[in-house]
Amino acid sequence: MTTAYPSYRWYVLITLVVAHLMQGMALIGPTPLIGLIADTLNTNLGSATAASMLPFTLMVAIGGLISGFVIDRWGLAKTYILFCSIETLAAVLIFIWGTSIAGLSILRGLQGLGCGPITASGPKLAAEWFPVNQRSMVQGFAGAALSAGIILGLNLSPVIADLKSWVDSLTILGGLMIVAVILSIIFLYGTKFPISTEYQTMENAALKDFNKVFRLPAFWMTFLSVFALAWVMQGYQDLIPGRIAVSPPAGLGFGTIISGRMMGLLVFAFMLGSLVSPIMAEKIFHGRYGRAVTVSFSLTAVFCLSIMLPAVTSRMPSLAICLFLAGFFMGMPNAMNMSFIANTYPEHITGSIGGFTMGLGIFGGAIGVAAGSAALHITGMYHVSIIIVAIAAIIGAISGLGIKPPQLFRLNALHSSTRS
Repeated sequence: MTTAYPSYRWYVLITLVVAHLMQGMALIGPTPLIGLIADTLNTNLGSATAASMLPFTLMVAIGGLISGFVIDRWGLAKTYILFCSIETLAAVLIFIWGTSIAGLSILRGLQGLGCGPITASGPKLAAEWFPVNQRSMVQGFAGAALSAGIILGLNLSPVIADLKSWVDSLTILGGLMIVAVILSIIFLYGTKFPISTEYQTMENAALKDFNKVFRLPAFWMTFLSVFALAWVMQGYQDLIPGRIAVSPPAGLGFGTIISGRMMGLLVFAFMLGSLVSPIMAEKIFHGRYGRAVTVSFSLTAVFCLSIMLPAVTSRMPSLAICLFLAGFFMGMPNAMNMSFIANTYPEHITGSIGGFTMGLGIFGGAIGVAAGSAALHITGMYHVSIIIVAIAAIIGAISGLGIKPPQLFRLNALHSSTRS
C-alpha cells in the first residue's frame, strides 16, 4: 500500500516549529532576570533560580513522559491545544500570582507541563505526516526552532523587563504560546494525517508493541543517548557563563558581557547542528543513526574539553571557534535519536516511545547540573565539572554503537520506505 503525503504537512511542520520556538522563549525567559526576580521575592540568587527554572525543567520531563500516551490516543492537534493552552494560561497568571516564591514555582511548573508534549511530539508528527526521507529534516527543524527561541528569549527578556518589569517579561514571553494554540486549532480542523486507518484501531496492538520495545537493546541505547545529551547540554550550558565570566584562577575573567555573547554563539551553533543533522545522518552515514550519534558525541567531548587548554583560552578567536564547534556537534544527537525513533518503530507507538525517551531522558539534565555544581563547590574550579560533562558525552558516544534498527520492527522500516 502506498500513501500520498499531502502538502498540508508543511503547515503541520510550521505548527511544530512555532510551538518549539515559543517553548524556547518561555524556558529561558527568567535566566537574564534572576537578579530582579531575587529582589522582588526578597531572596537570594540561588532560591530565585530554583523557583524560576527547576519546576519548569522537572515538569517538562514529566509532561513529556505522560504525553506520549496522550498523543497516541488523542492525536497531535488535540494534545497541542490542551497543553499549549496550559502553558499560556500559566504565563498570564504570573502577572497576578508570580511575585511570591510559591506562586512563581507553581506557575513555572505548569508552564513546563504544558511544554512537555511539544518536546515529545516530534517522532509522532514525523512518522504520521512525512515520508521516510523527510523525517530527519522534521527533527532538525524542531531542534533549531527551540534553539532560536532560546536566543530570542535571551535577547527579548531583558529588553521587556527594562521597559516594563520582569513579571511583564515572563508573562509576554510565555503568553506568546497563544500563537501555537491558534495554529493547533486550525490544525485540528484541517486535512487529516495520511497514515492508513488501520493505525486508528490498534490500541491493543499498540500496547503489545510498546511492551516489546522495553526488551530491545536499541531502545535503551537510544534512551541512554538522550539522557547523556541532556546531561551534557544542561551541565555545559550552566558552566560556560561562569567559566568565561569570573576572575582567574577559577574562570577566564572576560566578564558577563563577553560571557553572554559566547553563550549566544554556543546556542546559535547548537541550532545549526540540529538543522544539518539530517544531512549528516542520511547523506554521510546513509541512515546509520547510531554511527552518526557516536561521531557527534565524540566531537562534542573533544571541543567541550578544549576550553581547558591555555592555547584555546588565551585568544578570543580560538575560544569562540571551539565553543561554536562544541555547540554545533552538541546540537546533532537529539535530532538523530528522534529521527531513529520515527523511522524505526510503527507509527502507532512512536508518540509513546518519543515521550518516554524524552521524558525520562530530560532528567539527565537535572543530574548534570547537580554533578557540575557539586564538583564546583568542592574544588572551587571548573575543570572537574567540565571533565564530568565530557565523560557524559563519551557515554553518549558509546550508546550510539547500540542504536541499530531491531529485527523485530525491520518490516516497519521497509513498509515505511514504500510509502515515501
